[in-house]
Amino acid sequence: MPLLRVTHQRGAFTDAQKAQLAEELTHAILVAEIGNDNPTARSLAYVIFQDIDPQSSWFVGGKLQEAAPQGGYFIFDVVYPFGAADQAAKTQLHQDINDIVARVLHVDGTFPNRAGDWVLIHEITEGNWGVSGQTMSIKDIHSATQGSPERIDYFVPLLAAQQRMFEAHNYPVGAPGSGK
Repeated sequence: MPLLRVTHQRGAFTDAQKAQLAEELTHAILVAEIGNDNPTARSLAYVIFQDIDPQSSWFVGGKLQEAAPQGGYFIFDVVYPFGAADQAAKTQLHQDINDIVARVLHVDGTFPNRAGDWVLIHEITEGNWGVSGQTMSIKDIHSATQGSPERIDYFVPLLAAQQRMFEAHNYPVGAPGSGK
């Protein structure tokens, strides 16, 4: 159930580029979160484009950026449950998003040429993801999205270790991240 918000300067994309980006980015965020791309997971994966008026609202270094560099500035906010992906999957997602943007916009994706593109991964702790009035755990989300079985081998021990840490340090019952 990943969410990707792409914040960009108005006019940075054509409608065709947005459609291509949405398709390719959906694949990338699903592979990063659940380890595969499948129709059920796609029905729960959101990509939202948020355009910002560059004439009045996009500042870099304290200065209005009315003229973006070739290919524009972008902020990619990726949201998924804590424990969904290990560091290797996150690093791969950073690279995949960069490569997709460079390919779709026909720009050089190397650093520092694309230093204005940020990919920020926000992990939602256990007990903080809700759907239809229900609190969803990573296990619930993984099951609903038909995630890859090997991801279970990562997040189950991770959450167990986190629980042991909570207990060892006397976190109060119901502390953020302790589950539903």
